[in-house]
Amino acid sequence: MKLRYFDNAATTRTKEEVLKEMIPYFCEKYGNSSSLYSIR
Repeated sequence: MKLRYFDNAATTRTKEEVLKEMIPYFCEKYGNSSSLYSIR
């Protein structure tokens, strides 16, 4: 028997409408929560 690992959080497809809403945060309004600097 082969072991198969399914991690739903890593493999679930993102809904198109969610992706469209998140694009600004991926491309323009991003920041590092561990950074000492504020998000601009």
